[in-house]
Amino acid sequence: MVEAVQRNRHLPWQWAAGDAAYGDKYDLRQAVAAQGKWYCFEVSSTAEVWTRDPRWQVPEHDGGRGRPRSRPEPTASSPDAKTVAEVAQGLATRAWVRHRVTEDARGPREYEFARLRVIEKQHGRPGPAGWLMVRWPLGCRDPKEFKYFLSNAPRTVSLAALARVGCLRWTIEENFELAKGELGLDHYEVTRFRGWYHYITQVLLALAFLKSVQCGWGKKGVSATVPEVREILEVVLPRADWTPEFAIAWFENQQRRKRVSRRSHWRRWFRGHPYPT
Repeated sequence: MVEAVQRNRHLPWQWAAGDAAYGDKYDLRQAVAAQGKWYCFEVSSTAEVWTRDPRWQVPEHDGGRGRPRSRPEPTASSPDAKTVAEVAQGLATRAWVRHRVTEDARGPREYEFARLRVIEKQHGRPGPAGWLMVRWPLGCRDPKEFKYFLSNAPRTVSLAALARVGCLRWTIEENFELAKGELGLDHYEVTRFRGWYHYITQVLLALAFLKSVQCGWGKKGVSATVPEVREILEVVLPRADWTPEFAIAWFENQQRRKRVSRRSHWRRWFRGHPYPT
């Protein structure tokens, strides 16, 4: 899949992200890095890393029979690998930084993040150096709520950029839910792959069109959701009993209701998550 995307010149990309089901696959991380791209994958709490160079060395040949060893092995001074959960427990308080990763009608989504350079453990052996990023919800110190990410991004990449990419897959998941609720992505009734593929492609193209219209309206200062865009294009405009003035009044009323709801959600959110003084 990674190689197929790389061959598509019309689909530029630099980052790959995913949950732990993908991030725990060492070979997938290596495949992304081999394409010269950066990844920021979530990993399980049991994933192991080294916080300093393990300094594995090739054992010296003892002069006996047999071929000399060629693979590095741990020495007596080599540190043991730790799970990312153990590393997170040892982070200092000053290492945590609060970042806002996105905003929606329910208010901003903010978390505390920390990161440090580590050596990944791949197939039981030291792998490449990279970033370990840890995320926890505001006001929560339960280790079960921690999320862990591994990234091969360069040292120059900021923590804010890593945090944004690590949480970017929400957008994909939300768009899939939007396609199911508004465009019937999961309403297909086909028995062959070609029919399924045609249906899914048409639905995703329709979603891309609605998102492009939403983006275009946003550049003109009109804040409209995808359901509102679909309602106007599908219902309001073709209705002969709706005059242009009535359609505009309907849309403006929707905007007012949304602004009131947004302010209410944001006030509630800030009361529960005040900034430290």
